[in-house]
Amino acid sequence: MRIFTGKEKLSTTPSGREILLGFIGGSLSILVLLCLGAWSGHLFIMAPFGASCVLLYAASQSPLAQPRNIIFGHLISAAIGLCFLKWFGASYLSIAFSVGAAIACMQYFRCIHPPAGANPLVILLSAPHVTYDWSFLLFPVALGACVLVGIAYLLHHLKAKHQWPLYGLGLWRSKMDQ
Repeated sequence: MRIFTGKEKLSTTPSGREILLGFIGGSLSILVLLCLGAWSGHLFIMAPFGASCVLLYAASQSPLAQPRNIIFGHLISAAIGLCFLKWFGASYLSIAFSVGAAIACMQYFRCIHPPAGANPLVILLSAPHVTYDWSFLLFPVALGACVLVGIAYLLHHLKAKHQWPLYGLGLWRSKMDQ
């Protein structure tokens, strides 16, 4: 029953500025994705992006909230969801194994992003009502994730208290890493 006693140390209360950044960042990010979708006629948003905004603006110093994790985490897990849908259809086992495979692949490629773990669920659970093709990886997954990262970069650099990102995409080693 220790979990209910309240003797654990809670995280510090965020400042008013940090709360305002969370409000503005989350609202602006989702609004921009919705407007881009309406303007372009392409889908730019999906439900897990809301959870990505929580990490981007309320836990930006976490490794889970870095550009590599957000972009590649969403891409990898959505690709796995599409593969499972195309190869096995939407069944209890394919839904369960697609989430497990997404987690394992994000771990292997060092781009864990918990909101992206929902991508296979979104794809396989909505498959009876939505026709998915490989373009889903571009719209909304890749471009939506890149827009989220771009907006977060801009907002975090307006008199930022903390440096963000802590690291970028990590596609190749920099001279500083060698």
